[in-house]
Amino acid sequence: MSKVVSDRMVKSFLDLFVLSLLNGGSKHGYEIMQDLRSKTGTRIGAGTLYPLLYELEERKLVTAEWVSPTRRNRRVYKITDQGERYCSQGFKGIDQLLRSSATSSED
Repeated sequence: MSKVVSDRMVKSFLDLFVLSLLNGGSKHGYEIMQDLRSKTGTRIGAGTLYPLLYELEERKLVTAEWVSPTRRNRRVYKITDQGERYCSQGFKGIDQLLRSSATSSED
């Protein structure tokens, strides 16, 4: 898959990718940006990520709390049960869509 197509897919389904990363455990925003880049090769900036995290929190797909492991306060995000269901259903939907479009293109 080309870098352009890969970046477009990640950005189109960014909510699912973020939830998937949080399924592995709680993370703060900078960790999420680093993990997205290392796992998908796509660079997502803070101006894109943080509004999405606030939206996911409003939709009750993630929860957030301020923690201070060192001197810096960080907002740590955790996926909710509702977020896990949404993520699972979202990736299943993408899979079905890709399978059906691949079948259609073979005709």
